[in-house]
Amino acid sequence: MDIFVRIFLIGGALFGAILLIAAGFALSTAEDGMLTVEGLQHLEPQFSSMYHFLKFFIYPWLALGAFLLFRFLKNLFSR
Repeated sequence: MDIFVRIFLIGGALFGAILLIAAGFALSTAEDGMLTVEGLQHLEPQFSSMYHFLKFFIYPWLALGAFLLFRFLKNLFSR
């Protein structure tokens, strides 16, 4: 396992944990078991700022995943 695969896996685990925490915050606003848009409106600034912060990490992470997929397919079909 080279450094690119490790970065991709650890980055994916971190993004998953961050999104799981954000989903927990969103679900904690449910009233009577119903999640509504009105219940989430007060979280809109936090979710927007989280998106604007994470997009600088997620898009390079996706590009790294595409690179690893291309490298894997190249090695698979070059035999």
